[in-house]
Amino acid sequence: MDKNGLKWENLSGITTDGAPAMVGKRAGLTALVSDKVRECGGSIFKYHCILHQEQLCAKNIGLKNVMQDVVGIVNNIRSKALSHRQFKAVVDEMDAQYGDVLYHQEVRWLSRGEVLRHFFELREEIRVFQATKENSIQVPSDNHWIADLAFLVDITELLNILNLQLQGRDQIITQLYDHVRAFKQKLQLLSRHLLTGNLAHFPSLREVGLMEEDTPKYCNILSDLVVEFDHRFEDFRGNETAFELFAQPFSVNVDAVSEELQMELLELQSDSDLRCRFRELSLQDFYKSVPAHRYGKIRKHAQVMFSLFGSTYVCEQALSLMNLNKSKLRNALSDSHLHNILTLSVSQLEPDIKRLVKTKDRLHVSH
Repeated sequence: MDKNGLKWENLSGITTDGAPAMVGKRAGLTALVSDKVRECGGSIFKYHCILHQEQLCAKNIGLKNVMQDVVGIVNNIRSKALSHRQFKAVVDEMDAQYGDVLYHQEVRWLSRGEVLRHFFELREEIRVFQATKENSIQVPSDNHWIADLAFLVDITELLNILNLQLQGRDQIITQLYDHVRAFKQKLQLLSRHLLTGNLAHFPSLREVGLMEEDTPKYCNILSDLVVEFDHRFEDFRGNETAFELFAQPFSVNVDAVSEELQMELLELQSDSDLRCRFRELSLQDFYKSVPAHRYGKIRKHAQVMFSLFGSTYVCEQALSLMNLNKSKLRNALSDSHLHNILTLSVSQLEPDIKRLVKTKDRLHVSH
């Protein structure tokens, strides 16, 4: 930042992957950056990537024995080429919905949900195929195991939907947090439905049937998941008032916001013209229309909210592009070449090639 002449006091937030080197209270990156910004008269928001936290929550669903059995059976089928080809032939003959089972990969987003869905839909075909093989891992026939598998499929698919909602560029941090809050409410709704035997939102479990003795176990899993989300997203929950001021400025309680914003907020909430614009425009367009000379502090708060990154999606995307470009087949790329390729890959600007060519003195036909 010093090299590029950037002002520390203009830094509004920092989002990390939650590693100790990042979030250490004394020597962590966030602590060091916070101290530097504070010295320059500013303050920053500190967040653990919302996507990463969602993935950590998903790993605490429970029923690990079911996932281990599924992964073991899938690996048993796919680890040998002949066995894998024979299984695909059997599935094709039985006209199954899916043509194959998938490997489970911890590092891939949405991997678990796809593996479970394919396995659940092909469970009968897998049972028939494994019965014909010696020393193969058999699909458990216990009804409780099948019900656990179905429950796991339904919950994992809900988590996959949340994961997809949290991905993508140019997402506002308040919108990301709204998705998380909505998911927590969905979990609470599912828990209430389970207690009454309502399986409207459990299509897989409805297919195999819910046994009454399993209901407390599933309700506990959902309750633990809600607690895990509350714990993981505590840093977001601590700034709910700032989020509400940004997303709902006309309904937020004035007494709840900081004193330096209260007078401007009262003026804003009394402005009928801006209230009408708020209902008709997007947040970006609305705050563009807010007069800076009357609501400078409110606009400054909005600029901070717009600039915050709720996740490290952009960084992960850049790393993926780097891995694609600097492969073993292109190992002659220098760091400067890679830097230029990454700059072009992550930039949304499109170069005007024709104009650039015209500015050159000589044109080499071979190029």
